[in-house]
Amino acid sequence: MIAGAALAAWLADREAQKRSHAAVEACARHWGRQPLIAGIERDLAALPERSAAAVLGVARAFMDKEDEIAALFADMIGSSTGDPFFRPPFHPQSSEIHTGLLLFHNPDLSIALGVCGVDMLAAKKAGPRAAASIGFSGVTTLFRYLKAGDATISFWEAPPITDDFVASSAGKCRLTGRRRISDGEEILIDGRYQSFIIEHAASDMLYLQAMARTGSAPLAAEYDSKTQAFIGASSTDEASSRIQMMVSLLRTMERADALPLIEESLASPHFYTRWHIMRELLAMDAEGALPALRRMAANDPHPEVRAAARQTLELFFEDEDEAGPAHGDVKCRA
Repeated sequence: MIAGAALAAWLADREAQKRSHAAVEACARHWGRQPLIAGIERDLAALPERSAAAVLGVARAFMDKEDEIAALFADMIGSSTGDPFFRPPFHPQSSEIHTGLLLFHNPDLSIALGVCGVDMLAAKKAGPRAAASIGFSGVTTLFRYLKAGDATISFWEAPPITDDFVASSAGKCRLTGRRRISDGEEILIDGRYQSFIIEHAASDMLYLQAMARTGSAPLAAEYDSKTQAFIGASSTDEASSRIQMMVSLLRTMERADALPLIEESLASPHFYTRWHIMRELLAMDAEGALPALRRMAANDPHPEVRAAARQTLELFFEDEDEAGPAHGDVKCRA
């Protein structure tokens, strides 16, 4: 990278860097002390129940204070004007069609300010992956469009994503409506069975987005935009995703000493995590994992996991008649 003159000067000036960093830290402290943020934490803690509707009620109260939010951002814009290397103290978010800043986050609720760029939207729709899929997030999300960009949105529904979700029974999604939205309009999407697509926009769209994770589905699902058929799913649970990653890492590192800990994680409430862990256990020590595989084949609450475990037993392990009366004599055919 060839640095411009201003960047080169800043990189060579330790005091300038310290001033920029100090301004970011001061802004973060100022934001954290604001009644806006303290009010969210207080109201969430006071909820008698953590339903998605209740959590989004707290988010809506935050969104209603547009003047206070605007004043805080005006301060940050002023800081950016005075120092081109000032960075707002918020986690950035981005996708093919939007950029944004995460204003608040805890396990139950996230609130972000985002911009859907009309040029980005046009580029995506003209690109090779245009309208490839319709995503159902699995979580309930409230959008408030501060500037709607004269956008037209299509609304979609699919069979609900539940804890006993089975891919073979996922069915198809269907179009339920299409309409133009207005400045200030709210759209509530229950991602367990609802989704939407921005079909067209005349200008950039500015919005506040609140995502309630309480009561979410175990999976986010995708459907083909042409056939409306189910094409795939992914986890909505960050902890489960981390567990899967760590178990795979331990298997790659051949950490046999971690087998008891890995087996304990088979108690995960998420069926896809249980099967991922079982696959890694089998890869590490097939014969040692056999008792847990038998239990999974007989008792796992999810039908696809039970079926996968039974097929694994049939394909890779001798039955007891072939191997002998003692379970210890059973061998993995692999």
